[in-house]
Amino acid sequence: MLSLFRALRADFQKLKHTQIFWIHIVIPIIGALFFLFCYNLFNKVETIEKHVLYFELLGMVFPLLIGIICSMVVSQEEQAGQFQVLLGSTKSRSISCLSKLITLIFMGMFSLFLALGIVLLGLKLFLHVSNVPYLLYFQVFGWLIFSNIFIYILSFFVSLKFGRGASIFLGIAGMLIAALMITGLGDRCWMYLPWAWGVRFCDFATLNFMSSAMHKEIPYLLHNIQKASCIKGAYTLGILMLQLLWFEFWEGRKSEE
Repeated sequence: MLSLFRALRADFQKLKHTQIFWIHIVIPIIGALFFLFCYNLFNKVETIEKHVLYFELLGMVFPLLIGIICSMVVSQEEQAGQFQVLLGSTKSRSISCLSKLITLIFMGMFSLFLALGIVLLGLKLFLHVSNVPYLLYFQVFGWLIFSNIFIYILSFFVSLKFGRGASIFLGIAGMLIAALMITGLGDRCWMYLPWAWGVRFCDFATLNFMSSAMHKEIPYLLHNIQKASCIKGAYTLGILMLQLLWFEFWEGRKSEE
């Protein structure tokens, strides 16, 4: 455990003065300010629908940003001695890999916290919106983070194995899949497609929030959430185990060629 903390500290120090760190700050700020700017432009749209639109946009963009960020992190490691720092910085390769993944996920959490927190502050302090759904925003924060852990692991693997272009392509494809899964096309298959989890769980969180406010129950809502959560957990645990096992025997992309 101590070696993991040391690896995490080293990874955070390594990224603190890079473009990767600033991307996690600038992009959510721009996105949140743009949403606040547009908030009052659509007066005919119901308030809750505005929030849902923002959540869905976050869910769609997240896979693309993950693909880009993972590719940048891996490119940084490749430039630093053809992955030798990544492969030899700790006694256990699994610790090194796990540290990178945790660092990426924590930075994503920070970025999402900014994207949601700035909107909440803006709605309350500047737009003077009454009845801001704080609880719903906290729920969406949790669902988006846990829904994208699988995508972080997969994108990190693709970046290591196939390179920057493949990871970005995966991110673009994931964004398109997420957009399609919002529609009726995803009603039957969304549970089995990791890129759909974020947008769908945000929709379910909103429905659950609305039903609780109206003291009504939506049939099958809780069942769908529980079933999808079990599938998501199994997928994530499975790919994490496979990633750590694969990384133990990986010798770097150049040596494979």
